[in-house]
Amino acid sequence: MKKSLIALAVFGMFTGAALADGNSVTLYGKIDAGLVHLTGLNNGAGGAVSSTGLESGITGGDRIGVKGTEDLGGGLKVLFDAETGFCGTGYNQNLSVGATGKQSFCTGSGYFMGRQAYVGLTGDFGTVLAGRLYDAIFGAEATLDPFGAGYTGQSANLDVTVGQLGLIRSNQALAYVTPNLSGFTGTAAYVFAAGAGTIPGATPGTSNVPRAVDLKGEYANGPIYAVLDYAQVQNAIANPTTLVNDGKIKTWLAGASYDFGVAKVVAEYQTAKKDYWDGKTDFWLVGATVPVGAGSIMMSYGNAKSTLTDAASPLAAGTAKQYAIGYTYSLSKQTSLYTSYAHLTNESASASLSGTSFGVGTATDGIGAGTGVTGNASSGFALGIVHNF
Repeated sequence: MKKSLIALAVFGMFTGAALADGNSVTLYGKIDAGLVHLTGLNNGAGGAVSSTGLESGITGGDRIGVKGTEDLGGGLKVLFDAETGFCGTGYNQNLSVGATGKQSFCTGSGYFMGRQAYVGLTGDFGTVLAGRLYDAIFGAEATLDPFGAGYTGQSANLDVTVGQLGLIRSNQALAYVTPNLSGFTGTAAYVFAAGAGTIPGATPGTSNVPRAVDLKGEYANGPIYAVLDYAQVQNAIANPTTLVNDGKIKTWLAGASYDFGVAKVVAEYQTAKKDYWDGKTDFWLVGATVPVGAGSIMMSYGNAKSTLTDAASPLAAGTAKQYAIGYTYSLSKQTSLYTSYAHLTNESASASLSGTSFGVGTATDGIGAGTGVTGNASSGFALGIVHNF
C-alpha cells in the first residue's frame, strides 16, 4: 500500500479526489534501537562514570511525521511538514548524560511536533518556508559528517556549530532557498526567536530575545560537494559594561567532499568568536565513507581547540580530539544494521565555548552529547538496527 494511502487511512483528512487533483500526503518515520556502552563521562561531581543501556535514536532521533504538497497551478505548490519525535525504547533511556537524562531530545524540543513544523511555497523562484526549521548550517554539517550527525562517532561530540552552539533547529524561522542553478543552491534564513525565550541578563531589564541569521551557499554536482556557511546568533552575550545581552556569536563553516567511487573523502573547518571575548574556538575534521558490499565503513578524525578568554572568565587554551569508526549494513532499502565506536580525549583545559569538557554521546543525548571530565578520555560503542518508513 502506498504511503499516501496509509496517511489517508490514519488521519482521514483528505479525499481520493483531492489527491487526483495533484495533492499528496505522506506518512513517514524512523525507529532506531541499539545497545550503547559509554565510558569516561562526568557524573556531575567531576568524576568519571560509565553506562550501558538499550537506547533509541542513536543514528538520529526516532520520529513520525506527515508531509505533503498542494498543486496551485502554474508551477506553484504549497508544501508542509509536521514531525514529532518519540523514544522508541521508553523514557528511561539516554543513560550517557547521567541521572538527569535529556528526554526532550526524544521529541526534538520537548514538545509535540517539536522536531520540525512548517508551511511554504515553492516554484520557479525557489522555495520559501516558515515555521520551526532545521538550521541551514546543520544541514551542511550533517552532509559533511561521515556519520551523518549520528551514531557514537558524530562530529557533534565536539564540533562548533552543532555540539557547542546547538545550531540544529530554530523556532520562528523564515527561510528562502534558491532554485538549483547548475548545482549551486543558496539559502538565507532569519530567526525571530532562536531559543526557548530570553537569555537572562545580570539585572532586570537587561534580557533580550536571541535572534539569528544563517547564510549558506553549496555546490553539488556529480562526485563534488562544497559548502560555505555563515551564521550568527544575536543577543547571546552580555556586554561587560552595560550588562545587556547584546553581543553576538559568529561562526563560519567551510567544507568539501569528493566521491572517488571506492571511497568518499571529506574535510571541513569551523570557527566561532564571541563578542566581548578574546580568542576563538576552532574545529576541523577529515573523514571517509568506504562502500563494502551491501554496507559501508565510516571513519573520521576531529580536533577542537579554544583560545577564548575574557576578564571575568579566563579560560586557558585547550584541545580535544576524537577518532571514530563505524559500519552500516543494508538489509533492505529501509532497514539497516549498524555499529560504531568513538574515542575522545580532553586536555587539562577546556576547548569548548561554554568552558565544559567534551564527552562521547549519540544523536539523542542532546546538545554537545555527553559531558566529559577535564583531562580525561571518554569512549562510546553502539550496536543496533534502524528502520525508515
